[in-house]
Order: sequence, then C-alpha cells, then structure tokens
Amino acid sequence: MNPPRSILFLCVANSARSQLAEGLARALLPRSVRVQSAGSAPTRVRPQAIEALAELGIDAREQRSKSVADVDPADIDTVITLCAEQVCPAFLGRAARLHWPIDDPASDDPALCPAELLARFRAARAAIREHLLAFRERHYPREDRPMTNDPETIRQDVRDHYGDVARQGSSCCGGGSCQVPDPTRLGYRDEDLAAAPAGSNLGLGCGNPLGFAALRPGETVLDLGSGAGFDCFLASRKVGPAGRVIGVDMTPDMLQRARADAARHGLGNVEFRLGEIEHLPVADQSVDVVVSNCVVNLSPDQAAVYREVFRVLKPGGRLAIADVVATAPLPEHLRSAAAHSCCVAGAASAEQVRAHLEAAGFTGVRITAHEQSREVVREWLPGSRAEDYVASAYVEAHKPG
Repeated sequence: MNPPRSILFLCVANSARSQLAEGLARALLPRSVRVQSAGSAPTRVRPQAIEALAELGIDAREQRSKSVADVDPADIDTVITLCAEQVCPAFLGRAARLHWPIDDPASDDPALCPAELLARFRAARAAIREHLLAFRERHYPREDRPMTNDPETIRQDVRDHYGDVARQGSSCCGGGSCQVPDPTRLGYRDEDLAAAPAGSNLGLGCGNPLGFAALRPGETVLDLGSGAGFDCFLASRKVGPAGRVIGVDMTPDMLQRARADAARHGLGNVEFRLGEIEHLPVADQSVDVVVSNCVVNLSPDQAAVYREVFRVLKPGGRLAIADVVATAPLPEHLRSAAAHSCCVAGAASAEQVRAHLEAAGFTGVRITAHEQSREVVREWLPGSRAEDYVASAYVEAHKPG
C-alpha cells in the first residue's frame, strides 16, 4: 500500500485541533506529503494554537482557516477527522478515512484564565502529536522524515534508532549511525578491543576520547551517551578499583547490554544510569572527567548539555569528547531525521561549540577538527556527500578550580 501523500485534517471550525494537526504534520511528516486542514464552519485560527505550535519551533502564523467546500476531493488521498464531542464534517470523494478523537481545546468561557486556556491547547497538541508519530511510524521510512525542531521528537527518533542498533548488534541505517566497523581507524588499539567485553563494541563513534582524556587512577569518569559501554569499560581499567565510571544513556536497550556485560565480567567500578544528557542523573561537582564519543551532536539542546557537564564536574575538572562539527552549511538533503540519527544533521560549527562551552563557564577550550575523518564520515550516509560538510573533532575544556 502506498503511503499517504495528500492529507486533509478536518473538524468543524478549523480554528484549533485541525490547525494544530496541520502545523505538526508539516513538521513531522516527509516534505513530499501535502498537508492542509479545513472545517465545515470555519472561523479564525485561535492564537493559542499558533502559540502552542511556536513552543515547538513551528511557525503557524501563515495558516488560515478554510471551508471543506473549497477542497477538491480529487486532491486528497487521506482524510483525518479530529472531532470528539461533535459530529465531524462529511467529506466527499474516495480518500481513505481515519478518525482521531481529540477534545476541543477552544473555549470562550471568561472564567478560564489565559494560562488555563493555553494548557488545554498544549494537551490537544500532545494528543495529536502522539497520533501523528504512530501514523508516521506506520507509513514513512525514517530516511524520508524531515528534521524537526521538536526536542521530544528528536530524542525519540534517536532513541528508536539506537534501540534498533542495540537489538541488532550493529548499525541499521545504510552504513550510518556514526558506525565504524574497525575502531582502530578512530585511534583505538588492538589491545583496547581485546580488553573490552566483545558485546560492547558496536562500532559507534567518531574518535577516541580516552586517547586524550589522560585518565588517572582513582578518578571518577562520566560518559555521555555511553551506549553498550565500550568506552566505560576501557575507562574502568584506567581509573582502577579506586576509581569509578558512570555511563548515562537514554536508550533502555543499550543500558541492558551494558549492564549485562558489566555483571558478566565483574566490573564493580562501572555503573550505567538511564537519563538524558541535557538532564544528567548525576550529583553536582561529583565528577573529575567527562568523556563522550559522537553523542552531543545528537542532542536537541547542546548548550544545555554543556551547562550540565559544568554542573557535575568538580572544580578543576575537565571535558574530553569526540564529536562531529559542521565545517560548512548543511544542504537540504542532509537535514533529515535519518541524517540526524547518523550524526550529521545535528552537527554544530566549532564556533558554536566554543560559544556554548564558554557561556557555560569553561576555560581553556580547544577544538581540533580532523580532516582525515572525512573518509569515515563518507561511510555513514553513502552517496550523500556528508563528508563535504562535517568532520570529526576533539573537544577539550576545563572547569576553573
């Protein structure tokens, strides 16, 4: 069955629910999908709908209400009705029909304060978004999906992508997922590969942060986006039994693999925690060194990541990460959900990374891009020319002590 390519969201007034759905669909569905909304008795677009969409970075100021009578049935292949408490408008034609019952957030009740009214629109937005995400998962492959400004959608796309990697034990996107089958190309040694549990090396990364982190016995190390635990297990050997390694990852399947390997090999100085790197489940000033391998670029709020790193580091602590940086403006074809999960679309420039770090309070910032890494990047999204726009870089910084 062909995926829907022309969708009409339909309700009565075309002022709230269907406007929210139109804006969300434009942001979440492939750009090739034509999206519009209409109503049987259209009125002006509610300003709360525009505000609720703007909170997700969706500009709906140009959206307008229109009558379903003005829509040519021949132009629509899928109609989605959104009424819950009313009878939804009829639509002529042979389009497929879906119904998502959404409570109407609009109200002219003077007893409702503006904050309460906006909360109703946020609830409707969340309900529609859940329907759209399920709809998208059913009908559109990941590589067709556009990049979105919605942080939760970005996180869920990344979580789904790397959950697949964890379950399959290898990359599931072309040659992508920041995957390098031979980690020695990233600076790891054969003895490193032999020292780590075999299941922890999924070939994910864009460098070797442990190669310049200068870990010392007794230190506490935090790994952002620890995946199956490869860098954590190597770090545990460097800090020794008096040290401690904490891995944080938001993908449960990755944590399951990492925890199983840690238990199987009796690595008592390593622990893995479920969490987002923008909201680290780590105490203030409790870590000596923060490392990460090709993960910060996946975050929808990289400035928040560096603020969190600064918070958890002890005075005098240091940051040592390998990440991808943009070396030129990305073309449109690399601004997709798939390119983001493959460590390309979310890459910030070196100047942006430096600005985030210095704004967080770091000093001694040093960012070293590696031109030879472009050969590795080429393999992530073959044929995309991603290597012309991004490169791997080592990022170092210190928290004043």
